[in-house]
Formats: sequence, structure tokens, C-alpha cells
Amino acid sequence: ATTQTRKTMLRACCTSLSRARCPGVGVVPVSGTVTNNDTRRRTARFMSGTVPKVPLHINGKSVDSKSNVWYDVIDPATHKVLSQVPQATQEEMESAVAAAAIAQKDWAQVSVSERQRVMFAYQHLIRTDMDNLASLISREQGKTLGDARGDVFRGLEVVEFACGAASHMMGETMAGVGQGIDTYSYKQPLGVTAGIAPFNFPAMIPLWMFPLATVCGNAFVMKPSEKVPGACQRLPGLLQVAGG
Repeated sequence: ATTQTRKTMLRACCTSLSRARCPGVGVVPVSGTVTNNDTRRRTARFMSGTVPKVPLHINGKSVDSKSNVWYDVIDPATHKVLSQVPQATQEEMESAVAAAAIAQKDWAQVSVSERQRVMFAYQHLIRTDMDNLASLISREQGKTLGDARGDVFRGLEVVEFACGAASHMMGETMAGVGQGIDTYSYKQPLGVTAGIAPFNFPAMIPLWMFPLATVCGNAFVMKPSEKVPGACQRLPGLLQVAGG
């Protein structure tokens, strides 16, 4: 994809957790090109006050989007509109990325062992909240509750892996690779990272992304599918709680 296409795909529901103890995760529920015939699209003049609006999450706070482009989140069993999710504006996306960049500098200074402790707390919160997450997935996507729990559990396994990040973050040294030459390497954070998730595994695939990125000292901007944003909206909130 071109750079412009990637920027467009990231412009929706950008979320960035920016607390010093646990910063960046993002949520962006809109991707691809939208045509005027897209039945999921709703402009501001058609928005109903009775339908909940999915907020952006920027700098650790819920933010109401100023977008005039919204998408219906539909229960596939009843065709009822459950909520509406915004295509975030360019300014909102840039605000989320800027907040993540600021937070990442402090977060990268937190020790690996402390970041691990956040992941230990996070996996416990996910396990405790499993039924709520599964219910969100079932309502928005139509999976049975059993399949939805499996979706969450497969992502939880990656969070459990992140709990052992310290050993994976170790560098390497070697003495005497040449006459008077020793070598060493360090693993360091990249900075602000981002992910775009599909609709078919609303919890599992985001959990493949941001727990590993954040435990390694990065901030993260996440874009879930606009069709199933509920679980991915809830997961960063749990991470913020885990970070204290």
C-alpha cells in the first residue's frame, strides 16, 4: 500500500494510552476506500441520538470524535444497530500519535521487569473479564460464546508470553571475535508502532500486537475493524488499569 493509503487506513478511532506506567495502544475502526453507496456509512445529519457513539481514546482519556463520517456496528443476528464508530479526522489521528510519542519516551525508561509486572496484571484482568469480552464479540460478530471465548483465550496466550519478556529482551556479547575485538548487542524500543486488525478475530489479533510492542518499551496506535470495535475498545482500558 502507498504511504497515503496507510495514513488513510489509520484515520479512525485512534486510541493512545499515554500514562507513564503503561502508554500506547490505539484503536482505529475504518479501513479501505469508502464509496457513497456504502450502506454502513452514516453522515452527521443521519446520526441518531439513541445509538451509542464509540469514542476515541487518546492520552488516556475518552474523546468524542469530531468526524462527520460514522459507521454502523450491526448485530448480525437481529440487524439492530448497536453503536456507531467514527472515521477519525486527520487531526485526531495525529493527536493520538503525538500523545503516544510523548508517552513512549517515559515508558521506555521503565525497567523491563516492571513492564512485565504490568503484563502479569493485564493477563489477570483479561481472564477475569473473559465473559464480557466474549459477549461483545458475540453481539457484534455473531460468533457463539464458546468461539468468542476461544478468540479471547488465543490472544491471552500472547499476553502470557509477554510476561516473560525480560529473557527475550536480553542482548548478546562475544569476546575475541577478532584480535582485540569484542562485540555486544542491545535490544531497544522502536518508538511509536501501529497495527490494523481485521474483523474475523476482534480480540485475538489485536492481542498479538500491542502487548508485545508495549512490553518491549514501545507505544502503540491500534486500529480495530469498524465492524467489531467493542472488544478492542475494552482491551486498552484494561491495560490502562493494569498499568496503575
